[in-house]
Amino acid sequence: MIAGRFRTSLVAVVVTAVVVAALFALNRALSPVLIGGPGSTCPQPDCALGAGLWLIAGAVVAVLASLLTGLVFGAERAFRRGLVVALCCAGAYLLESAVVWVLI
Repeated sequence: MIAGRFRTSLVAVVVTAVVVAALFALNRALSPVLIGGPGSTCPQPDCALGAGLWLIAGAVVAVLASLLTGLVFGAERAFRRGLVVALCCAGAYLLESAVVWVLI
């Protein structure tokens, strides 16, 4: 039972970290378009700094949440539960990045 919790947590953390890193790289690549593009609400460099800090904080929180959730809920079917936890945490990070870009 303990080993299942650790396996679930390991799968959740690794998959969440990979997906969050890919989403962060996508946000970083799109930031010049999102900040200085047409219809931009805030073209100043401060907006990029604020969005970047929120996205970094959100990435850290998503990975830590997947670690804790994997430890709490992972007992059996470790790999599948780990993927579900990772999907939920990565989805929350995707939602956060969309909200950050809309609000900033």
